[in-house]
Amino acid sequence: MKSTKDPQLIYDVFQRFGFPIMRIDQFDRGNFAKIRAELKYEQLTVDSLLEITTRLKSMEKSENMEIHIINIDMIHRTLRLNIITKEEEDTVVLP
Repeated sequence: MKSTKDPQLIYDVFQRFGFPIMRIDQFDRGNFAKIRAELKYEQLTVDSLLEITTRLKSMEKSENMEIHIINIDMIHRTLRLNIITKEEEDTVVLP
């Protein structure tokens, strides 16, 4: 992923890796976005956490981005992430 300016591209990437997006914020910066994605787990076990981590790591590598996990909310079964594209990493301005 070269840019975050196309929200549909972000939706498609996360869907492909099994994280349906519920909300995207601050994507118009071009190199940064805040994501709230759905988790498909009733309970978070060590094995399911490893699976989530493996899929996120695969996404980072294949899409050339950095992913920061902000919050895992098992009450609402959501995952909050910040993504930073590596193409423009030098100019990123975090909130």
